[in-house]
Amino acid sequence: MLVRLFSETDLLLKPFKFEAGINIILGKYSEDKDKRGINGIGKSSLVRLINYALLSDTAEKIFSQEKYNFLRTEKHNIVLELKIESKTLFIKRYFVTADKVYFGNTLNELEEYTKTELKKILINKLFPIQSNDVFFEGNKFGTLMSFFIKDDLENQKRADPLYFLTYNNANARDIAIYNFFLLNLPTKNLIGYNELAKEYANHNKAIKVLQDKIEADTGKPLEEFRSERIKIEQSISLLEKSLKDFKFLDNYKNVESQLIEITSQINEKLKDFHSLNQKLKKVKDAFQYTPDIDTNHLRKLYNEVVSTFGDIVSKTLDEIIAFKKEILENRNKFLVSRENQLQKAINQVSDEISKIEKKRSELYKKLEEKGALSGITNTYEQLTIEKTKLAGNLGILKQIDEIQEILGNLNVKISEIKRDILYELKNNQKSINDLRGIFQEILENAIFLDNDNLKGYFDISSRNNSKRDQLPFKIYVEIPKADALGQSRLKIVAYDLMVFLNNIKASRKFPDFIVHDGVYHGISLNTKIKALNYIYHQYLANPNFQYIVTFNEDEIYIPKEKQLSVGKFDFDINEQIIAEFTDSPSKMIFKRDFK
Repeated sequence: MLVRLFSETDLLLKPFKFEAGINIILGKYSEDKDKRGINGIGKSSLVRLINYALLSDTAEKIFSQEKYNFLRTEKHNIVLELKIESKTLFIKRYFVTADKVYFGNTLNELEEYTKTELKKILINKLFPIQSNDVFFEGNKFGTLMSFFIKDDLENQKRADPLYFLTYNNANARDIAIYNFFLLNLPTKNLIGYNELAKEYANHNKAIKVLQDKIEADTGKPLEEFRSERIKIEQSISLLEKSLKDFKFLDNYKNVESQLIEITSQINEKLKDFHSLNQKLKKVKDAFQYTPDIDTNHLRKLYNEVVSTFGDIVSKTLDEIIAFKKEILENRNKFLVSRENQLQKAINQVSDEISKIEKKRSELYKKLEEKGALSGITNTYEQLTIEKTKLAGNLGILKQIDEIQEILGNLNVKISEIKRDILYELKNNQKSINDLRGIFQEILENAIFLDNDNLKGYFDISSRNNSKRDQLPFKIYVEIPKADALGQSRLKIVAYDLMVFLNNIKASRKFPDFIVHDGVYHGISLNTKIKALNYIYHQYLANPNFQYIVTFNEDEIYIPKEKQLSVGKFDFDINEQIIAEFTDSPSKMIFKRDFK
């Protein structure tokens, strides 16, 4: 849970303390609300500061804008205090050095980390893998946190509750993986399917590039070239036959036999030359030495995960590195000797090739002087042109055929893994039914629907005839009249609450807080009252989570004359307000007015 957000540089209006249960961040009018607006007074900024402390790239981009230059010129910092499994931890960030983060359990003795390093630590603390079947791959800390902290600016663009991922190239499979992880449903086969689908797409792109090259070289599409190559091969065959049938005059026979013998010798020497060069390259490559590992830094990272483990790893690595250096020194002495031997042999072979080439040149000169080659020169030239033209494109054809074989095998694997995904869904129907039940409960108790219209539902249904690159199932999150702005945002509220409360009830080691900034814009007062009352009663039943939400006072103000028709809160709303900002500069979050 979140404990406090504060600044050591007097940046904020006050330190902000978070409580279990509902935490309201409220915007109020200091005078006539028609004269001034209360946007930009600090509600979303408080949310973004939490996000900034938790290493959000989006929040960092916002605070890097010109209007926030004072954060850097005045060298301000922000500190987030949180508790993970009853252990108090602090994250401190300065705005002037965004890549440096300070982290630890004692405020005055925090260790310095880069953002990348701390993300790896926090993902293990906030999203530990608790099942062999439910996991994700890669350091996606920011992606997962974007579900738990909804920023108003980001979520104005989010119409589908499943699309909370922050990176632009996310595909339907990525979205399914992270939603399944949050829903506590198996992800192993989904991840496998995603990798196979990406591999298939990459091979398809490779075939397209090769086909374009053949068309550029020959002026013909692939299918036409496959037929054309037969004609080219026949032409080459005729040229080769004419050369084979060519007879030197008797008085040139001696020169011909010498040429054949010398050419054979050159070919053998060239084989030796290439073989020795390959060996020399391997020897030179063997000189590469892996840089030393920073064992102190590694120990610090490991000790954040398991106490003393980093010290053991560091000591073992130091011993291994010293031993490795000793071996490498002896190995390098041997390699220098071997390199000298190979270079000497290469030079010798090169000299021998030069001498033999000289002899062959003299023999060709004799033939040219006697006019013996004039009859076959044109044939050789034509043959070379035809063979060169064909050889490259035949190589490309071979590559295409090999890739198409790979694609055929991948198609089989993709079909099998999609079948396994459907089998897993069938085996997890109880979990899916539990989610359906929570969603229905939210519709009935947290959302005001006219005429008792409860035609909304959550479901995951199979698609047996799905295309190769299409998921074999579909996730449905439906709310009655979901085309209206308020109703589409209700989808986000209902889905987020279902996921969050399902994990709270399952006691998963996840963040026990969720932040909704701006998601209630355009939603009726009836629904806001019902939603907050529902969350309040859920908290009474499971008093171990935080629901942090932003409102302007007129969004949740209930006139007395309307209480009978719209309802009232089951709790004292004033006791749930943890931060209050007004349109007066002295009572804004940064104690200044950007306007």
